[in-house]
Amino acid sequence: MKNNAFRSFRAVAVLAAALPCCSVCAADAVAEEPVDDPEESILDKYVDLSTELAFYSAYVWRGQILFDRPVWQPAQNVFFKFGENAEYGALKFRLWANFAIDGNKPPHRFGGMSIVDERVGYVKTFFDCLDFDVGAIMYQFPNRHASGMRETDELLAGVTWRNPYVTPSFYVWWDFDKNGHNDENSLFFDFDFSHAFKITDELSLNLGSGFGVANGSYMDHYTRGDVDGVAFNYFHNDLGLWYKINKHLKVGASLTYFYNLSRQVRHSSYDMHDHYNAGILRGGIHLAVTW
Repeated sequence: MKNNAFRSFRAVAVLAAALPCCSVCAADAVAEEPVDDPEESILDKYVDLSTELAFYSAYVWRGQILFDRPVWQPAQNVFFKFGENAEYGALKFRLWANFAIDGNKPPHRFGGMSIVDERVGYVKTFFDCLDFDVGAIMYQFPNRHASGMRETDELLAGVTWRNPYVTPSFYVWWDFDKNGHNDENSLFFDFDFSHAFKITDELSLNLGSGFGVANGSYMDHYTRGDVDGVAFNYFHNDLGLWYKINKHLKVGASLTYFYNLSRQVRHSSYDMHDHYNAGILRGGIHLAVTW
């Protein structure tokens, strides 16, 4: 009996002595677990950056052929988000420019730069599908100072309804000042419809179509007074392919057919159409990087 009691006491003592060791081992095991990555910086949480580069066979703006030779168009976008997921919207800054690739023809200055845009605005998504966009944009013309077309300014507002079927968008631009370019109170309305088909996880096919409508002040300016009322300006059809190389880089190619509906615009000095063929097929190569 004494021996059994002694054995029981010794077993309890050994177990009690082992408990601190097990606690230490457990603590060591916790300490040796991999440490989580450090938290995202403020810049990562609240700032989105994206860079775009496009090469086009011609520069077409609102149905008007401004350059009938190849151009390249870089752009930089910066979004300052209100909330980590932009639940309160975001401030958007965009810098865009157009350059003529052929250096043997005008414009020669500024590396062939014909126009540069600076845009600032506010974007906000409602109901997870309605994207609203308001802001201002300033156009500058580095190679047209002699003609007095130094710059002009516009206010803009737009809405896009994202859905699984056809995504419509509507934008209006208001040129509110008169400074050597458009007459004041020129309005241009753009209606677009698009759909993206997901072919694979990386490849998508985008189809789109749209048209533009201008008010009397806009048409009066671009037709040299031949049209002073509201008119359909142009329509376009779009085909694009995008391939996602990784989460930061996408490449694409596009074809767009533009048709200028206004004969008066085509015959004005603001357009390089051949006056007989109102349409143009423009090709493009695209590169998009997110940071």
